[in-house]
Amino acid sequence: MTHNMPVREIMTREVCTALQEESLLNASRKMLEYGVGSIVVMENGNPVGIVTEKDIVEKVISRNKVPSDVLLKDIMTSPLIVINPLTSLRDAAQIMLKKGIRRLPIVENGKLVGIITDNDILSVSLDLIESNEIKNYKMLLKEEVFSEDLGFGKCEKCGRLSDSLEEVDGLKICEDCLELVE
Repeated sequence: MTHNMPVREIMTREVCTALQEESLLNASRKMLEYGVGSIVVMENGNPVGIVTEKDIVEKVISRNKVPSDVLLKDIMTSPLIVINPLTSLRDAAQIMLKKGIRRLPIVENGKLVGIITDNDILSVSLDLIESNEIKNYKMLLKEEVFSEDLGFGKCEKCGRLSDSLEEVDGLKICEDCLELVE
C-alpha cells in the first residue's frame, strides 16, 4: 500500500547543502539554483541543521540584518530532525505534523542521502486519490451505488467492499454473507 512506501522511493537525492560558516547570501544563491526553500547545514560531512525560508524571514529580514553578514550557524534550526530511508511515508507525514515542519532530511549511517518535503508526500497522495480503485471506492461510499460493470461494490448486509456481489432477495451481498444465507 502506498502509505507504507518507504521514503527512499520518492526522496530527492540531490540535496542543497552548505557549511555552517557560509553566509546566508551564498546559501540563498544555492537555494535559488536548486529551486528549493531550504538548505541543509553540514559539518564534517554530517548534517547538523537546516535553514528554511521561514528562518530567513524570522531571523534575518524581520530584524533588518544584512544577508552577507549572517552565518548559517547563527540562524540554522538545530538539532536536526531526521529520518532513515526505510521510514514509511505515513510515519514521515506524522513526524512533520507533530513537529510542525515541512522538510525531513534523510540520513543513513550518519550521512545525508536525501530529503523529503510535504509537497513530495502530497504529490504521492494525489496520485493515490487519482487511482481508479480509490475513485470507485469513493463513489461507493459517497453514493452507495453499485455498478454491474465494475464487478464490485459494498455488501448491503455487512457493509464490506467485495469484488463479487450476488443479488439475494433484492440485496447485493458478498460471498461470506451468501454462505450464511444458504
